Amino acid sequence: MNRTIRNIGIGLFLAGAAFQIEEFVETEDITSTSTITDESYNQAQQELIDVKKQLAELQLDLNNAQQAQTNTSEETVPTETTAEHSQSEASMTLSIQLGMTSSEISAKLEDANIILNKVDMNNYLSDQGLAGRIQVGNYELNSSMSLKQIAETITR
Repeated sequence: MNRTIRNIGIGLFLAGAAFQIEEFVETEDITSTSTITDESYNQAQQELIDVKKQLAELQLDLNNAQQAQTNTSEETVPTETTAEHSQSEASMTLSIQLGMTSSEISAKLEDANIILNKVDMNNYLSDQGLAGRIQVGNYELNSSMSLKQIAETITR
């Protein structure tokens, strides 16, 4: 009788071990099929770059539209108000030193009220590949310039 119970116990133990091994193998198969290939990773990175470029272009379009709207509203305002408004246009001489980053330059431009948002300028320079092409020097900039115009000026 003891031998029969022992054999049944061993059989149950082996059956349980077999189920555990099977479950372990199935779990491993599922995780191994969900790996990311280099090709899909590179494709996702390219799509991200394309989206960033589109975003930069849309930001430029928005800035140009805002400036056009500002210019249109300036034309409809009486000349006395227009003269007052032109005096409030911000301008500055931006001095770019060796080692300055695009984020530092963008912050200076925002502080001087040349641009509305330093993050937009920094993203534009990065997305267009211009952040590494910024030239040391002094540049005359004003708030009527678009992000693109500012970028072209400081990367010549």
